[in-house]
Amino acid sequence: MNEVDVYVHAATRANTRRSYTSAERHFEVEWGGFLPASADGIARYLAQHAELLSIATLRQRLAALSRWHQDHGFPDPTKAPLVRQTMKGTHTLHPAQAGQAVPLQIGHCPTPRPSWTTRS
Repeated sequence: MNEVDVYVHAATRANTRRSYTSAERHFEVEWGGFLPASADGIARYLAQHAELLSIATLRQRLAALSRWHQDHGFPDPTKAPLVRQTMKGTHTLHPAQAGQAVPLQIGHCPTPRPSWTTRS
């Protein structure tokens, strides 16, 4: 590995590399897609997983597929209008549910103790 490769490798965290590898494997092995992919293939992948995966997961999968194409010198199909419209439709038909915590009731709070407010 030359000096530039060391810095390029360090620019991407190990977790990101693992996540991208997992996304590529899911696309190719589990779903049966081919890399390099077409915009149509990626749009079909998104449509088939729109109800199964969260928007954040779909975005991460798109980022991984985009990076694969860039790293291998292919045009990036994830930027195609068809793919963008498919993601937009996914947002519309399957909006993310806001996670709202149940408010803490006064009765659930412990009685303050003097040791909590005194400084040592």
